[in-house]
Amino acid sequence: MVMMRKPSLLAGAAALILVGAVQSASAQELPEPTRLSVLEAKLSSMEAELTRLEDVKAIKRLQAAYGYYRSKAMGDELADLFSDGLTASVEIGGRGRYIGKDSIRRFFNHESNQLGEGEMKNYIIAQGVVNLDPDGKTAHGRWRALIQAGTYGEDGHWIEGPYENVYVKEDGVWKFQSVHWYQTVDGSYDQGWTGKAYPIAGPLKDLPPDEPPSGDFKAFPDPSFKPFHYRHPVTGKMVNSVVGGGK
Repeated sequence: MVMMRKPSLLAGAAALILVGAVQSASAQELPEPTRLSVLEAKLSSMEAELTRLEDVKAIKRLQAAYGYYRSKAMGDELADLFSDGLTASVEIGGRGRYIGKDSIRRFFNHESNQLGEGEMKNYIIAQGVVNLDPDGKTAHGRWRALIQAGTYGEDGHWIEGPYENVYVKEDGVWKFQSVHWYQTVDGSYDQGWTGKAYPIAGPLKDLPPDEPPSGDFKAFPDPSFKPFHYRHPVTGKMVNSVVGGGK
């Protein structure tokens, strides 16, 4: 008897389809043990694929929740999205790297990440590319964040940049292993992002990071390029530079 570790409607439907296939005229010509072996192998393969699909969906929900909590400056909720491991980390722009859940919590609860009177910060996170590692326990994701920020009566900001994140599955639950966001541009709403661009903010003086900013990443008008974690879907090559562009 074939046992499904994670029963679901999709898995049940898949099983029925495979049973029908095994009971077809050609399958009937096979000995009973062989038919059962074929069925078990197909069910096992489909179960593994369904698990991977469910994992990708869970990671996308995790990333979406991050964006909503970030928009409302919910520091504790954000910290709880991270791994309990000692090496979990977050690095935002040029702030430096905060390591461990306690340090991550302090960073997200810092006043620079909170909302003041009449202030708004909307994090729109999209264009996700998620890739599961072969072990099924870790994954990588690249996303693009468009941030609408400003204080009532003052100039607003259009802020944009990519995430390159790592995820880990702990006790069946997907969490962030690391969040790393790179600022591409922080532009003025009144003057336009091509008219006035703000520089990348450096480390917090009253809450120094555990490690300094990694790399010398620059923002518009002198943009840098963060290589993709994934291979080109057609050529299979790693894309580590911008041909004919960038600096």
